[in-house]
Amino acid sequence: MNRLEHTLQEEIISLKNLIFLLDEAARTERFLSKPRHPGTPSMYDAILTTYDKKDIGYYEKALMKLRATPKQITRWEFAIDALLAIETDISKDPMLDRQIIWMRANRFKWTQVGRHFGFNRVSIKNRYMKVLSALTNKIKKNNNKYCKLHRILYLI
Repeated sequence: MNRLEHTLQEEIISLKNLIFLLDEAARTERFLSKPRHPGTPSMYDAILTTYDKKDIGYYEKALMKLRATPKQITRWEFAIDALLAIETDISKDPMLDRQIIWMRANRFKWTQVGRHFGFNRVSIKNRYMKVLSALTNKIKKNNNKYCKLHRILYLI
């Protein structure tokens, strides 16, 4: 591997990019379609009608629904895989750290996250940074396992 490839790989897998990826994944999750109740009839989805203003039953046009793009979904899947990589080798309480990282990706303030888990904001922030740096190092070491990173054109 030449020097340019090595430098590019180090830039791809960095703490700042991982934080950005998690933020984007939390934003993408809002655009994913929600699961339906099994008893919900799907026949209403097939009916597409258009209304004219002159019609008696005229309704305003429904707002456009935003959906996630395939690239966003792929990056969201990678972020979930990265969150699931937080195990006992990185942290003593992996579930708590996953929740802290996901709440922070959803843009909760440090004080809100700290209050939710019973810590102060400084200790939560330190724990967050410690776990994310350990996760970044784990991804760098296990690059073969996370080869999806290169396939999804992470920097674009």
